[in-house]
Amino acid sequence: MVKQLEWASLEVGFPISCIGVTQSNDVVFGGGGGPGRSGAVYRIDDKNELVKTNELVLSSYEDAPTCLAMHPKEKKLVCSVNTSKTQIEKGENTNCRLYTIGKDSNVKAGNTAMTICSTSDMDYQRCIAFSPSGNLIAGGATNGTLAVVENPSLRRVFPYVEATDEINDVDFNDSSTWLAATTDAELKVLSTKDASLVKSIDDPHTSSGTRAVFRFAKFGRGKGSLRTTARVKQSSVLYTVLNTRSRKGAYIVQWDTDKWTRIATRFAAHSPITTFALSSDGALLAFATASLQIAICDAHSLKVLTRIKDAHSFAITALAFDKETRRLISGSADESCRVFVLPDTWPTPVDIALAFAKDHIQILAMVLALFIAIIAALSMLG
Repeated sequence: MVKQLEWASLEVGFPISCIGVTQSNDVVFGGGGGPGRSGAVYRIDDKNELVKTNELVLSSYEDAPTCLAMHPKEKKLVCSVNTSKTQIEKGENTNCRLYTIGKDSNVKAGNTAMTICSTSDMDYQRCIAFSPSGNLIAGGATNGTLAVVENPSLRRVFPYVEATDEINDVDFNDSSTWLAATTDAELKVLSTKDASLVKSIDDPHTSSGTRAVFRFAKFGRGKGSLRTTARVKQSSVLYTVLNTRSRKGAYIVQWDTDKWTRIATRFAAHSPITTFALSSDGALLAFATASLQIAICDAHSLKVLTRIKDAHSFAITALAFDKETRRLISGSADESCRVFVLPDTWPTPVDIALAFAKDHIQILAMVLALFIAIIAALSMLG
């Protein structure tokens, strides 16, 4: 396990609720609270520090951005921002908004549409995602509304799908033909053509039978197969995050979506996972917990490569890898972000064993000497 990652910190001036990274590694933060409702664009310099290049301040009658997603090929983003209470009650909440980031980091507004079927200002879109093709956008709301729209028109592909509970996460598969949506009690995979059901998994539980809730679901990315089982392609893997109902543990599960069988279930943390990210090459997973810890895992073996304790002083709300998987960016309600520099190669089990031996050579020598003394004593008694 890596001992400690190099990192830089920045105060952005508002509570962060969501993060996105463009193909050129511009970092977009969304969030706010009280009178401040903002979106800001930063670039990462050669010192791995964030330099502010632009900011979009929303009007005081609008809500803060609750989620955002970056276009997989272009410098565009989609986010959800609730309009005024009056507009929401009239059924005119054009919450889904497209933006383009120009060469000079100017943020240009595009089309808007309503993707929450609600007239209550208490409802908001909790999660949003672009399809890998860039042609579709999916959003899940706290009232159970699932919407899929075309990009850039934002016309609905099919009518709203109503879940039985608030939607925790949405994600498209590599071919953009499937959409996974999770609630606490159920994971549904739908066809992006007509919303027909591909697969439904309910009664979430660990391999030992402990009752849990679904928190996140992400499809695998990248070419090739899992190193742990060559029979499963990375693009055929679905990762689900389970938080136990006792809130005393969190697990990551790998699914083979060709056969819909579990590949592996790994214990991840002693407290609930609050945010989850997958690198664009499909090699790494990252998650943050309610205990303010950040961990990075190997996406093939699910082995934890490093843990960062007390990464922030308040709830960690967002994580995102840069496009080269060289950095991990975290955001928090404490109004700060961190940029963690990732190593070019991660240590193997042999490397970890050798490092442990080097750091504990004196203790190991004492244990060996004691062992030899015991063997000698036993030999004399014999």
